[in-house]
Amino acid sequence: MKVSVKKDVHNGIQPIRVLKHNITTRLVDRNEKYIEKLLTNSKLDKKIEYHIAELPLSEGQTPFIDENGAISIHETFLSYIWIICYYFFVLYEETLVIPDAIRMEKKPRKEHNKELCERAKELFDYGISLIKTYSDWDKKYFPNPEYYDKDDEEGWYIERTNDLFVEVMNFILYHEIAHADLEHIKKRKENNLTDEDVKDIELEADRNAANQILSSKRSQKITELSIVIGVASLIFFKNNLSGGKWHPDINIRLNNIINVFEPNDEHPLWAILCLVLKNWSNQFTLGLDEKGSYDNYKQLYDHLLSQVR
Repeated sequence: MKVSVKKDVHNGIQPIRVLKHNITTRLVDRNEKYIEKLLTNSKLDKKIEYHIAELPLSEGQTPFIDENGAISIHETFLSYIWIICYYFFVLYEETLVIPDAIRMEKKPRKEHNKELCERAKELFDYGISLIKTYSDWDKKYFPNPEYYDKDDEEGWYIERTNDLFVEVMNFILYHEIAHADLEHIKKRKENNLTDEDVKDIELEADRNAANQILSSKRSQKITELSIVIGVASLIFFKNNLSGGKWHPDINIRLNNIINVFEPNDEHPLWAILCLVLKNWSNQFTLGLDEKGSYDNYKQLYDHLLSQVR
């Protein structure tokens, strides 16, 4: 039976509100001395602004840190990230892990659930719609972290998605914290930086954030996946990989962070990235193909990426 886990402290209008405190608690707990040092040096503001608004991501609803070290996060963005985590976790397990186990004549954890996959895809489509248009998250129909049955299959995925989501958000927020710690905002304000200089600053913040959360990881692979998902989630905003004037292209950012922990060719992140690229291709009708044979998902990822212009 579905039950609500919402408490009085969970203010907000979207189901993601029930995880807002999990994000900040883990953020501090994983490196309290580092956070305290930044607070003492006035590089970081103690309070994180949690913005509640019925607005799409395109209307300024993405994280940022200001020159006073105050971080802003937005409820719609948190919803979007949770949905990305849920969909690709379900897709990975249901369409890759379970079939692969069967092909290798191993007993899978469970049988494939077609209906669960279909609903996950509907949720993903809703999440993508939040980029340009805000609408309510139907928590009675769609999977969500607030109202669910912890004892059914969907609940199993939801509770594990919650943990992955918090880790992804920690990477994203440590990226913003890196801008404060490394005085990037001050450098941009006081120096005549080129566009390439600004892009290098973003890559430095990504590396710093990755190293920070890997230094106090809960699970090696989950933390590594969260870093990759944090960057890969940006791909669905437009039909190309360009980061624009002040951000590196998404493939460059991915390569930059992956090089931090140097995964082998069998790491599940390659399979997740293949799923991301295929869904992105479907979203914008890019026609990326899987022709050929591949020894692993790393090779398939390289093949898919090579077709992107």
